[in-house]
Amino acid sequence: MPARPTRRQFLLGTAGALGVAGAVGLGGVLVGQDSPAPPPQRIPAPSRRPEPTDAVSTVEWVDSTARGRPVRLVTVLPPAAQRAGLPVCVALHGLRGNALWWGEAGNRGLLGDAWARGVPPFAVVGVDGGDNYWHPYTAGDDPLRMLLDELPEWLRRRGLATTPASGDMPGEPAMVTGISMGGAGALLYTRERMRRRRPLRAVAAVSPGLFTDWRVASRRPFAGQADWEANDPLRFSGEIAATPAGIWCGDRDPFVDATRRYITTARPEVGAISPGRHDGVYYAKVMPEVAGFLGRHARDEPIGPGARRAG
Repeated sequence: MPARPTRRQFLLGTAGALGVAGAVGLGGVLVGQDSPAPPPQRIPAPSRRPEPTDAVSTVEWVDSTARGRPVRLVTVLPPAAQRAGLPVCVALHGLRGNALWWGEAGNRGLLGDAWARGVPPFAVVGVDGGDNYWHPYTAGDDPLRMLLDELPEWLRRRGLATTPASGDMPGEPAMVTGISMGGAGALLYTRERMRRRRPLRAVAAVSPGLFTDWRVASRRPFAGQADWEANDPLRFSGEIAATPAGIWCGDRDPFVDATRRYITTARPEVGAISPGRHDGVYYAKVMPEVAGFLGRHARDEPIGPGARRAG
């Protein structure tokens, strides 16, 4: 019997096959495939710049009753920015990931450069959501309730989101973004904010983890087909049509077919399918566009339920 590969050999072989170094959290099963998805990919760290403009990142632990555990709260700010008055964008990580992804060197560099080029400033706040596809799945662990009911208080205590625009509640994020599972979660959070009649100013989803049929979705954390259908962005896109949306996905991403369908159905403000895979290299390519999109909407007045944006 051939010798089984060591853990190190397996990991190195996987990384070589993917052609991308680094790892933190998107995992799972590829759409339409039976093989494991690539490990989560970091955005490559930028090369040394003469005048670095990296954003400033902090990491804290907070106790979440909704999730039944301590979670990381990662805050990424423009250099020298004053917290008070900054619009907040809550940032959702991918499967098998955590909030640290948003504060890594690659993201700090890209966000810092975007703000240095004149993108209107906003705060990015990531929080650990576990692997529940950002909705209640495991008993005693509800990441969606954490976002809706606990995050605003955490932000208020830290002097963030304290001067809301009309329609915002003090401490509530003004925008949301997400990667992979977090992209689907961002759309779900947008719906729940709309249902509470506290709409967001914008939503940006990159490589969103969307599915076109239950056979594939069943491999993700859903309690059954009814649970998936009730939380499937392809089914509720009409509910969030008033919220300006940006959707990005690589043309070789396993989620591209479902994302194309979402773009066709939802008609977002930005619907971009461009060369790339489900990896950090693609995220690095589109993150400046994502930051620009969020910056354009950072101080918009939110559009209420029942409305529809122009165009």
